[in-house]
Amino acid sequence: MEQNRTHQLLIKNRKIAETGIFLALFLGLAYAFSYIPNLEFASAIAFIGGLLLGWKRGLFVAIIGESIFSIANPFGSSLAFPTLLLAQLLAFALIALSGSLSRLFVPKLVAEKPLAAGIILGSGGLVLSLFYNVITTVFYALPSGFNMEQTMALIISGIPFYLIHIISNTLIFSLLITLIVHYVNTHYPHYFGKVS
Repeated sequence: MEQNRTHQLLIKNRKIAETGIFLALFLGLAYAFSYIPNLEFASAIAFIGGLLLGWKRGLFVAIIGESIFSIANPFGSSLAFPTLLLAQLLAFALIALSGSLSRLFVPKLVAEKPLAAGIILGSGGLVLSLFYNVITTVFYALPSGFNMEQTMALIISGIPFYLIHIISNTLIFSLLITLIVHYVNTHYPHYFGKVS
């Protein structure tokens, strides 16, 4: 009985530590790359958080991490535009949940068909980055008084700016996440077991 209680306490402490490490990694990488336009690793960390930790802890890391970074951004706080902050949180929540859903097939796919896994993960990075860019633009523009035509023009004019972000995240998701999943599959397969 006592041994079982100790084991449960160790598991609980490990989960708290893992969540804290992912949150620290999210914030550390977000701030480290904040001065490089459109190159960021926070999206990948949010996705990997959902993938390795499950949807609850992955969502926690993504929402708390993005809240802190957006509010205390060195280029200006999103608190000045609450709808923009909401869009950022929605986008990162979707990224973490996508990572969690990918637990169902990505680990096996990486083990059996790594090239196909890289293509699927890269495509996911592309779609999630595009969603982030569009939703943040719309949630900023419409409440600021832009009409629909002006908002569309803003999105179109931002395409060169978005492309850097989309291409970099496509490569990060395709290469980095595939390598991380392969490493975890090999050395820590228990991460892809049932998450409570």
